[in-house]
Amino acid sequence: MLARALVPELRSRGWEVVALDRAALDVADEAAVHRRIRDEESDVVVQCAAYTAVDAAEADEAAASRINAGATRYVGEACQRIGARLVYPSTDYVFQGSASRPYQPYDPPNPLNAYGRSKLDGERATLEVQGGLVVRTSWLYGSGGSNFVDNIQRLARERDHLDVVSDQIGRPTWTASLARAVCALLERRSKGILHVTDGGEPVSWYDFARAILAETAVETAVRAVPSSAFPRPATRPRYSVLDCASTEAVLGHPLPAWREMLTQYLHGDGSDV
Repeated sequence: MLARALVPELRSRGWEVVALDRAALDVADEAAVHRRIRDEESDVVVQCAAYTAVDAAEADEAAASRINAGATRYVGEACQRIGARLVYPSTDYVFQGSASRPYQPYDPPNPLNAYGRSKLDGERATLEVQGGLVVRTSWLYGSGGSNFVDNIQRLARERDHLDVVSDQIGRPTWTASLARAVCALLERRSKGILHVTDGGEPVSWYDFARAILAETAVETAVRAVPSSAFPRPATRPRYSVLDCASTEAVLGHPLPAWREMLTQYLHGDGSDV
């Protein structure tokens, strides 16, 4: 989803972009990664390729690690050889979720699940690259992939009520606003670890679902339930709000409120651009 929003945003800012899908480049093929990045003579590489099947990763952590960590290390080594910058989108799932205040970029990570561990290893590989930038985000939605916003709308049309978890707290983020922030950080040559989510008050998945249906005038009832109502292989953090103050200081302005971004996504042209 992020690449779908990021490519047109970069091009609109005058960047020359080479966008490679899975068919064009297998990021788990070390030799192919080194060859392609060398041949493109890239200034910046954004490693959007990721294993994101959170529950499946519990049964096959090696598969998640192969893409999120191993492939990222190949990309990082290739970037280091030609002096390119590496940008790595990461996740709130690197944190345990037991905090009572938003997580700062340099708070100690402690993932609860295999997906989070694989992403944390990818972060470490990125930070080994000179000028490497890790951008953590959370609760991502947008066009081009399965996401909570689209799924809630679909389920509301199919059912007379929805049960939605109310004890997991975070901040939703539209891929379009994340893409704008990533581009702005690139232009400022940012490095290290930064957090980027949409702003506003943190919410539960239940509150987010109600906001989605309110925006679309769907009257399907939504019931708040605990996480235990939906047993899943991977444990989710209960509180994964990311503190974006350092990012806002770099950008020189607040990040947009999640409710405003949700409105734009739902009432725009259905795309991220």
